[in-house]
Amino acid sequence: MRLVQIANQEVQNLSKPSSPSSSRFDLTVVVPTLNEAKNIPILFASLQTVLNQIKWELVIVDDNSKDESPALLVEMANQNENFRFLRRFGRSGLSTACIEGMMTSASPIIAVMDADGQHDETKLMTMLGILQSDTADVVVGSRFVDGADASTFSNFRTKLSLWSNVMAQKWFKVPLKDSMGNFFMLKRPVIEAAAPFLCGRGQKLLFDILLVGPSDLRVAEVPIVFGSREHGESKLSHIAAIDFGLQLWDRKFGSFLPTKAIIDLSLIATYSIITTVLTWLVMKVWFMATGVFPRASSLIPAAAIPSLLLAFYGLVFITPRRKRLKGSALVKELLSYLIIAAPFVILSAWITSGVMTPGDPRLRMLFGASVVSSVGLVIASNWRKEAMARR
Repeated sequence: MRLVQIANQEVQNLSKPSSPSSSRFDLTVVVPTLNEAKNIPILFASLQTVLNQIKWELVIVDDNSKDESPALLVEMANQNENFRFLRRFGRSGLSTACIEGMMTSASPIIAVMDADGQHDETKLMTMLGILQSDTADVVVGSRFVDGADASTFSNFRTKLSLWSNVMAQKWFKVPLKDSMGNFFMLKRPVIEAAAPFLCGRGQKLLFDILLVGPSDLRVAEVPIVFGSREHGESKLSHIAAIDFGLQLWDRKFGSFLPTKAIIDLSLIATYSIITTVLTWLVMKVWFMATGVFPRASSLIPAAAIPSLLLAFYGLVFITPRRKRLKGSALVKELLSYLIIAAPFVILSAWITSGVMTPGDPRLRMLFGASVVSSVGLVIASNWRKEAMARR
């Protein structure tokens, strides 16, 4: 990967449209949305002003929004030939939305940006000129190069973004100052080559494309003014940070230990240790109080319940707010979760039916039984993930 430096004077010259192309559209702008009904018309109007000298289209990829978006998208598509949309059900995520949107386009050049007004659409012609002049293969709207303005960023988000970019530079040799944004433009061959190898996790699609792209990929950065969101709510949360961490793992070690295996193994190890320790402690305390060791089989289910509850509410914590259930619906989900895990808890109790003391080697038997019980937890967790994807 090579970083291409663009001088200010050269940027101004490249902002002028080149000769018309033979394709239907010179540029496709892909925008992932979730409950952005108020922002979509504003964005489309802005693009009409900025891109009035070229042939362009807007592709909205909507993840089953619960606001007025569905009706609005149909209305706007009927009124505008250069407005298309893709509504998705049973799956979600910014990266996969952008990938699917880009792959529905036939334009030679594709841009990705958000609908919330924070990305500087006035830079689109400059970015297009750089690509049409064959100066670069990818152009990034950067928040951190000279001339950029990201003063609307909170102090926390600024530090988080800078830290993430430093990691990308040191660990993955990405030479950009801002590879973590979601405002970029690329030539079609770049995404065609990268798409089969993208992990599709989280919100850092540009970073993923740069990692799997050709080694001779030419990348340029142009400064942008990062705006303020006018309508709707930000989708940034602790889940984005978790997804980014898993994405880093996937790119470093995923070839021999996929992220799903890491999640499942972590659940099994954590659950098994907690259940074993709780059972052992209760047996010890019971013996100190009565002078008699209780049967482990009678304690395993009791120790499994708090472990299962901890795991369940841990999964709730990493679930996007819009997909979290509340009240009686959450209680029903919890009961279903426990019922699915119950047979494995019963099996683990049967395994420990002869364990009367928590000492070695029977402590190993307690741990082995907890591992068996944890299989139920993993199955229940994967069931919940599938159920959540359908919301």
